[in-house]
Amino acid sequence: MSHRTGGHDHSRVRSHANRQPGLYGFASMNPVARKRAKPTTLAKSAASVFVLMLAVSVFIGCSFSGNGGESGSVAENAVSDAQITTIQVELQAALDSWREDERITGASMSVFSTATGQIDMASGFAKLSIDPDRFPDDVLTIERPMFAGDLTHTLVAALVIQLARKGDLALDAPIAKWFPEFEYARQITVRNMLEHTSGIPAFYTQDFVDILYEEEPFVAQSPDRVIAVAAAAPGGAHFPPGTEYGYSKTNFLILGRIIEIVAGQPLEASLRERFFEPLGLDHTYLAGRERIPGGTPLGYEYVGPGTAAPTAVDGHVPQTPEISVISAEWASGALVSTPGDITRLVQAIFESTEFAEIAREMLKVAEHPAEDSGPVIVDSGAGVFVWTEDGEQVVGQFGFIYPFSAQFTYWPGSGTIVTVIANEVDSSRNPSTNFLLPVIENVTKEAKKILDGVQTGR
Repeated sequence: MSHRTGGHDHSRVRSHANRQPGLYGFASMNPVARKRAKPTTLAKSAASVFVLMLAVSVFIGCSFSGNGGESGSVAENAVSDAQITTIQVELQAALDSWREDERITGASMSVFSTATGQIDMASGFAKLSIDPDRFPDDVLTIERPMFAGDLTHTLVAALVIQLARKGDLALDAPIAKWFPEFEYARQITVRNMLEHTSGIPAFYTQDFVDILYEEEPFVAQSPDRVIAVAAAAPGGAHFPPGTEYGYSKTNFLILGRIIEIVAGQPLEASLRERFFEPLGLDHTYLAGRERIPGGTPLGYEYVGPGTAAPTAVDGHVPQTPEISVISAEWASGALVSTPGDITRLVQAIFESTEFAEIAREMLKVAEHPAEDSGPVIVDSGAGVFVWTEDGEQVVGQFGFIYPFSAQFTYWPGSGTIVTVIANEVDSSRNPSTNFLLPVIENVTKEAKKILDGVQTGR
């Protein structure tokens, strides 16, 4: 089972003592190590996890999305404008407090409930100025897209299933037709890749990490080259397909290429035609091969006030993913979006009749659980994770591409959605070796508590 450290797939043993019950059984885990210069390749294991990384700074920027902050289906007992204002203030305070506690330069959040509609807000900055008296800090707004990492998987999975519903491909078809070079290619199916039971290794081998970060940081990687790296990874397949769960970003790179072969056009074009444009996702793009309007989003790493880094602002060092990494991630993690757009996407897929059959397929869980964390067993669906918490089904996905973290959480029973994206990681608390991994779950739970209070009439 693969583990993300520094946003990349690795295999790593995680001891039972390091588990804590929480979102996906993963988000509440203790921070794990990541080399500051570049990620390391770790040994294979059957018990590992996917983690996020974020961090900190100042300011507020809150707004409703669209017309008065409402979108989607709102219940007849929707709250009054005065109540909406109160809820907005509470949610903004929760986001601000969480961002400051986690030392994050900028974070944005979108929530939806049937009582309130959609409310979007931002906190902090998109860019800090070295000379704020002459050049003010760039305030983060709700329309400012940031990297959403592995949330890309939800889109790719929905598109694959959509093509399958049309008869363009079969979910149980083996991948040998397209990628015969993989071990077990005649047994690995499209469905195996959607739910991470393929056994396909990660493409972040040690040699390839060196290429991405040291030898060719400014060179765009083609998906086929990255897939070939995984196919030739030392040790081959992690396990025979369908026998275990093992998170590997390579699965979604392969799915992205299969979409292109079947659809006869670039993945980016298919996503625009089938999702971005019809759903009005005006701030959502797939980076790696196309230019992103406004340029590559800027992120930060908080190293503390004592740093000698010349570009640091109050301990926050600017960090932007290199094109080598962005292009390597592509269909597995190069989505650029806003929480507002992600919330609209989640609502469209899981709440609308148009996508009902696709949603049902995405929520079919793999035979092998993704993780068992105390009383919570987390299952892998297609591009999402599914679990039960306090007797209620929960659906979510989380993503990371250094230094950005993102997460959406959806409660089918109530229709509530909370999405968060942040632009910083924090290495100040253990500067000798590690990043600390802030937990988006904390602000998600607080937002859900506020929204539940509205639903129940407080």
